[in-house]
Amino acid sequence: SFVVLPPLLWAATDELPWRDLKAVWRQVAVLAVGLVLASAAAVAAVVTAVAAVPLTMAFVLGAVLASTDPVAVSALGRRLSLPSRVQAVVQGESLFNDATSLVLFQIAVSFAVGGAAAAGPGGAVLRGAIQFLVLAGGGALAGAVVAAGVIGVRSLITDPVLESAVALITPYVAYVLGEAAHVSGVMAVIVAGLAIGLRHGRISTAQTRLQIRSVYQTEVFLLESVVFSLIGLELPTLVRDLPSEGRWPLAALAVSGTLLATRILWVFPLWAVTRRRGGTGRPPWTVPAVVSWAGTRGVVPLAAALSIPLTTATGAPMPQRALVLVLTVVVIVIS
Repeated sequence: SFVVLPPLLWAATDELPWRDLKAVWRQVAVLAVGLVLASAAAVAAVVTAVAAVPLTMAFVLGAVLASTDPVAVSALGRRLSLPSRVQAVVQGESLFNDATSLVLFQIAVSFAVGGAAAAGPGGAVLRGAIQFLVLAGGGALAGAVVAAGVIGVRSLITDPVLESAVALITPYVAYVLGEAAHVSGVMAVIVAGLAIGLRHGRISTAQTRLQIRSVYQTEVFLLESVVFSLIGLELPTLVRDLPSEGRWPLAALAVSGTLLATRILWVFPLWAVTRRRGGTGRPPWTVPAVVSWAGTRGVVPLAAALSIPLTTATGAPMPQRALVLVLTVVVIVIS
């Protein structure tokens, strides 16, 4: 995840349409936080019932699959030529829900590695909520610190090659700082990318920005190819390791259906409320239908799934890790 996630998330922040995002930030916030939590809980409940996965690992799977992929969603939006505000909603959601999902994933993995909380469900929820706030808030602070330093450095650089080099290592610096401070490195990358993106026009020329974007597009393509190649090589072994009487195909279909149903049940009412509060009357069904269908998942959740530890804190094998990886791959293919 250290190699793959920082540049992927950084590239997504560069494509965010800030002008249109200001008009839809409420919808983006509800989707990026509320829908992620609802999707993770729904997937955890379904996979626990269908495949008898331990609750902690079920939440790991739910957190992995709760977010959409910013790279895939951006490409889908360009191909469909979506209206600017709809494009802003799906791109903004796909970026910010990665932050929510990956912080939730970090918390779920900590529970899975350390075992279930002894304080019971209520204590586990409270501990998780506090941990979420600490990780997200601390990561945002780390990202702001990195952004301030990078903006100061890049404003003094006139060499395009040197500036491109600084831009390439910045997401890794933000991620490492966040992880070293025991907060969310993902949140640090996203906040740093957003803050620097707002100052692009003042710290670099248009030619340099185009050069940096081209480099990042190439890097994203190579990283996606490597990740999918790795999981393709590992998938046959993972499937062979599953119990012969396993119900993973049924579980994969159930999880895919749950994600789609949860998204539809969340998006349509949200869009109706937003339109009526704005005084625009009955909303057309096409817009929420497109937003509901824009739940594409790709390399970001896959990279997160590959980072699940092999063992628990006691040295025992992580329960159902192979099943979680297989379900992640199959659901990504289906979606």
